[in-house]
Amino acid sequence: MSLWQTRVVKEDELQAMNPPKFDMIEDMAMLTHLNEASVLYNLKRRYSHWMIYTYSGLFCVTINPYKWLPVYTAPVVAAYKGKRRSEAPPHIYSIADNAYNDMLRNRENQSMLIT
Repeated sequence: MSLWQTRVVKEDELQAMNPPKFDMIEDMAMLTHLNEASVLYNLKRRYSHWMIYTYSGLFCVTINPYKWLPVYTAPVVAAYKGKRRSEAPPHIYSIADNAYNDMLRNRENQSMLIT
């Protein structure tokens, strides 16, 4: 058995690929082709650049880097304070700050699901 093998794949088994302008996109809801392959590719590309947070519509996907990254420092907190989600790269601080500000502005309880 050789290391390289030729495999024939049926056309209906292929998944559409996104144009290069969508590489490492911050919000996967913006992908033109939202399928398993494109989601995994985007997450892999972002993770390879230590971008551990990625939005997927209303959700924030986080990949554990299993190492310390300087993403929880006071300057990072300050960078997200008072900004809309679209004004800064994906981060848990953005989610928290937006929920807090929505609570103050709308006087409604907020909830988060972290799994």
